[in-house]
Amino acid sequence: MNLIFPNYQFIENIIAIAVILIVAHVLINVLSYLINKFGAKIELEKTLEYLTKDLVKYLIYIIAFIIILEVIGIDISGILISLGIIGVVIGFAARDVISNFMSGIFLLADKTVKVGEFIGVGNVEGKVKKLGFRTTTLITSDNLVVTIPNSVLSKNPYTNHTYFDETRVDLEVLVPYEIDLDEFKSSLLKTISKLNWVLKDIHPKIFMTEMNETGIKLKISAWFNEYSKIEEYRMDLANVIRKQINISKEKNL
Repeated sequence: MNLIFPNYQFIENIIAIAVILIVAHVLINVLSYLINKFGAKIELEKTLEYLTKDLVKYLIYIIAFIIILEVIGIDISGILISLGIIGVVIGFAARDVISNFMSGIFLLADKTVKVGEFIGVGNVEGKVKKLGFRTTTLITSDNLVVTIPNSVLSKNPYTNHTYFDETRVDLEVLVPYEIDLDEFKSSLLKTISKLNWVLKDIHPKIFMTEMNETGIKLKISAWFNEYSKIEEYRMDLANVIRKQINISKEKNL
C-alpha cells in the first residue's frame, strides 16, 4: 500500500506567508492610524500626510515581499544580481508607474496642489480629496470621484482655483441706454457689498467692457472665500443685478 504523506514544508511555507501578509496589513493600518493622530497633533498638511502613508505602505509591502522570498527559499542575492539584467525591461514596462511616482514627489515639492483645494484639469474640475504618489483623487461638484495620474498634472496645464484665499466671481450684463449709468453703478455696488458672502476688505468692481446699439456692457466682479459655492454666488449676484436693473428702469419711466 502506498501512503501519500503531506508536504509539511509546503504547509509551513503557506502558513508563514499568510502570517507575513497579515502582519504587514496590520502594521500598515497601525502606522496609518499613528500618522493620522500625529498629523492632527502637529497640524500636518493633509497632502504630506497622505504621501507619508503611501510611502510607509509601499515600504512595508517591499519588505514583506523580500521576507516571503526568503521563506520559500529564493536567493535574494541572486535576484539582486539579476536586477541589472532585467532592470531595463522592468523600467520600460513600469515607466508610467515611475513617471506618476516622480510626478507625485514634484507636486509635493512644488506645493501647487494640496488636499482640499479646487483644481481643474482639462474638462475635469473638483476638490482634491487625496494626493498620492501615483494618482490624485478629485471629488467633482456632482459628487463623482475622478482619479487622475500624477503624470497628467505634470505634463498638462491645470488651474488651481483656491491657491489664494480670495476667489472672484464675474458677471457681464447689458445695461440699456435709458438707465442712468452712474446711479445704477452706485446703487448696485452698495447692494453687492451688503451680501453676506462678499468679502468686506475687497470692494466689488464694475467695469465698462463694450458699447453697442442696444446698451452698455458692464463687467461686475465680487470677491469671496468658498470656491465650492461659486455657482450659488453667481446666481445670487445675477439676481441682485436683475433686480437693480428693474428698479433703475422704473425710475426712468
